[in-house]
Amino acid sequence: MRYHAILILAPDALRDCTLSDISETGARITVEAAEELPDRFTLLLSGNGAPQRTCRVVWRQPDQIGVDFEKHLPPQDRIGLVPAMDGDFFDDTDVPSDVPAE
Repeated sequence: MRYHAILILAPDALRDCTLSDISETGARITVEAAEELPDRFTLLLSGNGAPQRTCRVVWRQPDQIGVDFEKHLPPQDRIGLVPAMDGDFFDDTDVPSDVPAE
């Protein structure tokens, strides 16, 4: 299963990514321009900002990185992971005004 996540690269620099092959100790992350990422960053694992993990990059490919988590992900926090969607994410402001609300 793949999950949508967010990288915090700096206080005002966020980047969307897809998380896969997650374990207690690390993960594989698909992200554009992986070579531009710093060696350490914070990974938000859910839309509400918790849980989050400090990551250290252990390998890189053009569109993927492998990371080790500096702390393990407790089982209760794994429940909050959100599966990635095939389409783009949008909020209600992206829906044209002539589309009826659900």
